[in-house]
Amino acid sequence: MSLQSGLLEAARKWVRPGWRAGLLTGVLYGALRLLAPRRRMALSNMAIAFPGSTPAWRKKNLSRVYRHFAASLTEYLVVQNDPALVDGWFVASSGLEWLSGQASVGKGAVLLMAHFGSWELMAAWLGRRGFDLYGVIQEPEDIDLAELIEKYRRNIGGKPIPKRSMLTEPVRRLREGAMVVLAGDQNWGGKGALRLPFFGKECGTAGGPASFAIMAGVPLVPVAATRLGPFKYRIDIGPPIEQPPEGSRETRVVAMTREANRWIEGLIRKAPEQWLWMHRRWRD
Repeated sequence: MSLQSGLLEAARKWVRPGWRAGLLTGVLYGALRLLAPRRRMALSNMAIAFPGSTPAWRKKNLSRVYRHFAASLTEYLVVQNDPALVDGWFVASSGLEWLSGQASVGKGAVLLMAHFGSWELMAAWLGRRGFDLYGVIQEPEDIDLAELIEKYRRNIGGKPIPKRSMLTEPVRRLREGAMVVLAGDQNWGGKGALRLPFFGKECGTAGGPASFAIMAGVPLVPVAATRLGPFKYRIDIGPPIEQPPEGSRETRVVAMTREANRWIEGLIRKAPEQWLWMHRRWRD
């Protein structure tokens, strides 16, 4: 077992709700503050997205980002020991009828997510509501860590689709009536990439969520879990992003992806401390 996976598993076995969770969050937050991973990139991204912000605000927000992700990792490890805990952590929800309606007639949906709030707990909560849920993932290079994370995801009801299988498996699962979770907020430079504005500046954008929805004939439904406090979230689902009734598939993908970007921007503006600013979103 690699060092990273060994430490993660040791923390998972030890942590519990209460003082242990608080202590682990504090340790992780302190480590993030000390190591400051991708600090320069995060601050640069904030300057692009919030051009009117001050350096002091950006530094303060980055500290909050580190705290949020420290708490999120702790919660993720806690729920591994008892997945049913997640039921009580989501204290508010809206839009569940969008997915329930699809599932009631055996239809799937593309769930558009962002690296915001807690996407892992969001998937766990939906899985416990009985939805057949798949997620396209980027596997870590560390083989032991990749296997452990896959084990964790399956433990809380997720079914990973490796990125190497993403060209065919998502459409097949959608046509079978499953829900497929796809991220729309990371830079995308490969096949199917679009050049679209995000916070007013163009960057490579994944057209996959819209493309898969169109190909499978299912709705594209935005879903987000927003932190309200420690071990406390709300989940918001839908309404679906409308598919233009006319035009080529490429034209419809572009229109839907523009709307997806606007939805993600809205999320981030409401709670900028809950987005993964460390990603190279505007790298090209």
